[in-house]
Amino acid sequence: MSAIATALVLPIAAQAQEQTQAPSQAPQEESGRTDGINEIVVTAQFRNQSVQEAPLAITAVDAALMEARSQTNVEQLAQRAPSVSFSAGGQGGGAQTAAVNIRGIGQNDFQFPNEPGVGVYIDDVYYGISFGTAFDLVDLERVEILRGPQGTLAGKNSIGGSIKLFSRLPDADPDAYIEASVGSFDRISLKAATNVTIVPDKLFVRLTGTARYVDGYLDRLDYGCVNGVDVPGGNFATGDDCVIGTEGGQNVIAGRAAVRWIINDRVENNFIADVTRDRSEASPGKAIYLPASDTGGISYVTGPKEYTNYANYSGYLGTDNQYTFPAISYLNSWGVSNKLDIELSDNLSITSVTAFRHADGQSAWDGDNSPVNLSNNFSTFTHDQFTQELRLLASFGDLLDLTVGGYYYNADSNLGGRVNVGAAALDFNSNDPFKQTSISVFAHGVVHVTDRFNLTGGLRYTDEDKTYTFSRTSPIPGVPTDVRVASLNGITKGFQGSRLDWRVAGDYEIADDIRIYGQVATGFKGGGVNPRPYLEMQAVPYDQETATSYELGIKTMLFDRRLRLNLAGYKTDYNNYQGLVSACPDISPPGFPFCSATRNVGDAEIKGFEVEFDARPVEGLSIDGSLSYTDFEFVRALFFDTDGNPLSIIPGVTQAPFVPKWKYALGAQYEVDAGNLGTITPRVDWVWQSEMQSNIPNSIPGYLLGEVESRGLLNARLTYRTVDKDWEFAVAATNLTNEFYYMNKYDRVSQSGNAYGMPGRPREIIFSLKRNF
Repeated sequence: MSAIATALVLPIAAQAQEQTQAPSQAPQEESGRTDGINEIVVTAQFRNQSVQEAPLAITAVDAALMEARSQTNVEQLAQRAPSVSFSAGGQGGGAQTAAVNIRGIGQNDFQFPNEPGVGVYIDDVYYGISFGTAFDLVDLERVEILRGPQGTLAGKNSIGGSIKLFSRLPDADPDAYIEASVGSFDRISLKAATNVTIVPDKLFVRLTGTARYVDGYLDRLDYGCVNGVDVPGGNFATGDDCVIGTEGGQNVIAGRAAVRWIINDRVENNFIADVTRDRSEASPGKAIYLPASDTGGISYVTGPKEYTNYANYSGYLGTDNQYTFPAISYLNSWGVSNKLDIELSDNLSITSVTAFRHADGQSAWDGDNSPVNLSNNFSTFTHDQFTQELRLLASFGDLLDLTVGGYYYNADSNLGGRVNVGAAALDFNSNDPFKQTSISVFAHGVVHVTDRFNLTGGLRYTDEDKTYTFSRTSPIPGVPTDVRVASLNGITKGFQGSRLDWRVAGDYEIADDIRIYGQVATGFKGGGVNPRPYLEMQAVPYDQETATSYELGIKTMLFDRRLRLNLAGYKTDYNNYQGLVSACPDISPPGFPFCSATRNVGDAEIKGFEVEFDARPVEGLSIDGSLSYTDFEFVRALFFDTDGNPLSIIPGVTQAPFVPKWKYALGAQYEVDAGNLGTITPRVDWVWQSEMQSNIPNSIPGYLLGEVESRGLLNARLTYRTVDKDWEFAVAATNLTNEFYYMNKYDRVSQSGNAYGMPGRPREIIFSLKRNF
């Protein structure tokens, strides 16, 4: 780290000396130049400010760059952000379910009590669950990714950081477009948006719609048909190709309406309503290991780089109790929000953000990806949440900017479905309600000591209350509920807790456009109760996890605004890590190996650094990239060996799930002026990350199949625009080299006896035509 930092800091210091001695250069927006770097305004600290002025690590991306990179969803955006890991669709949560980690902190289970460790927000509205947060990027103005604990700024469950999406607001500019795309796997998509002026200078409406259909990229094969043998339950294939169906297909329709009412010079109200109907297929899964003892000696593992499996989503084949789940991942989501801004005076204003959101869905998961009945789940969920945030913003001349406020969150959820774990002979229905409330008050202030030196402080106090009720019944008529799970039926467990978070930061502009900063910030993720018990004794609570992060950074705009270079280094003390463990003999009877429980497994120390740059060396040429290193080391941990005996490990041996140590991204584009024909812009992007783990434990014999190999992905895009920019045509390729890779893997050998992974999308070519109005 020291060598890299030295190599990067020395030219910065030289540039600082030059800028200290030379007169200040005017920003691009004021000078009228078009070849410099555009400024991105963020609201991370409750007020509009340049991303270069905020004393914390932020990745900010505007709509133009997202389009140039062919980024259509949050997962693709996170691939390029330093220290961010994003995985969708794991553990049966559905294709729209996200597990996000920033700087080694986040979440790896979608169950409701396991709250996100990275807060996801759209237009300042917090999404309290992981279901349905693998959002599409449609009609956005910008995205802000805040790295490190945001306990005082974003608040609820943003211990690792936060991802904030901001939509375009309506105004008098038509700003209309319609875009159609076709591509690989019979892709067809349509996007459109427009502004409508209802009352000039007063009332505006923006309408946005999108629809997308893509075939699945992983074929589900009928084993009997492929191999010409009879299997219990009969063959499922109806055609000669032996394909039962596919996984990974998408079928989404969504719409959004925003109403902006400028009541007068001091009062503005923004109302937003959105709806999504998603009828996608189940997440793709591929068997990695199946024990011969459970398969009768038959290998149901398909070729190592084939996009195939033998999943039939069925159980009890050949018996009267045979069933088949639909291979689906459905989501219905809608919500309304209202943001009211009132400027009481030139130095005092109030902001109110009120929102209600509903989501429901269902998804299937053939956990063994084969005809054998090792693991077969079907999940249903509903979630309703109401949130209210109030902020009072005050300015005391040039000395102090102060924000105080309060936040209220109330949610009613339900998680149900059927769990059939053949390896443990467990089969039951669940129907579990979950209720929670969270109330917080906060204060955030910035003291402008001089015109170059600022001190920032923040406090937030949060109080939470949660209750979870278990329901366990038999899914087979006439068959009593398994005695092992029956004792859970009707039991209610709860969690109550409070927390005071704080932040102190300082930043100093050592020369024009060169700013250094340092901060200490804390955050927490709420406690709860293990939502995956298979016995009453496994329904145990877990405590809050907490983090204290120390960060130093430098933000620079160099060489006449042709290079933006930002660096950050950090150390985080991470306590009471909430891990999803697959071995827990202390809460299981002797000889019962099956466990999947959220536990406070120990404390950790996380160290790392991040580099981001954006360069415009000559007119038309743009180069951007990032690099991050994350060293996650357990300093107090207790795990278990394959025999269920406690095993105290050496700190650092076991890695946290979904935390690649190294990650980098590099992209470049060049706009070629074709005169009266318009412009042609080729772009290439390369992203790479090192290997990572996906299970706890993961460093002892018997738990070694959850390692996700390193991967590098190449994307490319060629865009043509007419002179007036009314028409755009683009051809884009994602995963251009057709790399076979896994997004995640799960070692379930100690539970259902198998291991599987989720292959990433193969190469796709997409053609799009866009008309701007």
